[in-house]
Amino acid sequence: TKLKKERQNLLKQQWELENLEEERKQMEEQRKKKELGRFLRHQCNAQLKRRAQQIQEELETDRQILLALLEKEDEDQRRQSARREKAVADVAWMKRVIEEQLQLEKEREAELQIMFSEEAKKVWEKREEQWEREKAARDRLMNEVLAGRQRQIQEKMELNRRAQEESIKYREQLIKELEEAKELSRREKEQEEELKTARRQELEAQVLQ
Repeated sequence: TKLKKERQNLLKQQWELENLEEERKQMEEQRKKKELGRFLRHQCNAQLKRRAQQIQEELETDRQILLALLEKEDEDQRRQSARREKAVADVAWMKRVIEEQLQLEKEREAELQIMFSEEAKKVWEKREEQWEREKAARDRLMNEVLAGRQRQIQEKMELNRRAQEESIKYREQLIKELEEAKELSRREKEQEEELKTARRQELEAQVLQ
């Protein structure tokens, strides 16, 4: 029962992790759709500010995902291992990276308030290239963290499966031993009854004599 509950918990963690990954994919799809309607030149400043806010939203989403992973690791009370400690450290490190980049984006947004509108397009093009490079690097790191967590869950599920198999084998062995003990007890009782009967018959024969 304990192993089955543990498996259900692992399946739930896996489902939550898949939902987090799906959330990131949907966020990326929404971003691409929004970029189809490119900004008008006379609205460069407003568009640049919206884009900066969008980057911050993406960073905040990643931060929340990493926070959820850290909380999930804290809930896991099973025995510590070097691999698990590394997984926690990787998530915590990535969370710090995201928070630092989020702070950087807020500072960049503040700079836009003092920028002339005619400079916005040039800044946009330069900033867009920088954003794409940073996002590509961030995506690689996030994918590594999520993949690491996925592997960790899979390894635990495999250990759980093996433990359940061992539990079933042990149970079958106990049942077999119990049946053997019952059979032995039955035979001993039969022998005891046979001895009692033989003894009684012997006594009766002696009385008759």
